Amino acid sequence: MKTTTFLFSALLCLSVMVSCSDDDDSPEQPNEEEIITNVTLTFTNDADPTDVVTLLSIDADGDDGPLAPVQSVTGDFTVGETYTATVNLFNAIEDEDITVEVTDLEPDEHFFVYAVNGLDMTFTRSVNDVVRADGNSLGFRTSWVANVAGTGSITLQLFHESETVSDDNQLGTQTGGSADVDITFLDVEIQ
Repeated sequence: MKTTTFLFSALLCLSVMVSCSDDDDSPEQPNEEEIITNVTLTFTNDADPTDVVTLLSIDADGDDGPLAPVQSVTGDFTVGETYTATVNLFNAIEDEDITVEVTDLEPDEHFFVYAVNGLDMTFTRSVNDVVRADGNSLGFRTSWVANVAGTGSITLQLFHESETVSDDNQLGTQTGGSADVDITFLDVEIQ
């Protein structure tokens, strides 16, 4: 009887240990896209830090909610001036700064692409931009020269887990992946 009890106890302990073990061979959970509710693109004049242009988009309920994003453009570019721009990404739903996640923790999984329509601006990715492991600049920190007066739009896209990215044309190109951000700011002015 003691042998049977001992064997039963040993089997019970073994089954508990096996059921509580790590599942090291289970597939990794995919890295989900970030929820980004607030996107701010801030341009500061290199020669005059009081000359600031701010493009702001707020999507209060995130991408999948019924509320439409609210966008604003504050300030105008000055003809002939050079501006340094940075992007701020925030998740107001979870009170989380997504900028740090994109620029510091996961730059190799992200890439910014820009488009300029109707505006005569020269665009470059800054020399002090975040550089990905593949040698491409992330596009977080950029430089813009306002060449001629006019009105147009600026599009900002942030791609997640693109198959390919390239900063060869400065504005950026990519294939595959998904867009965490895809915003066109209208009525941007150079005066």
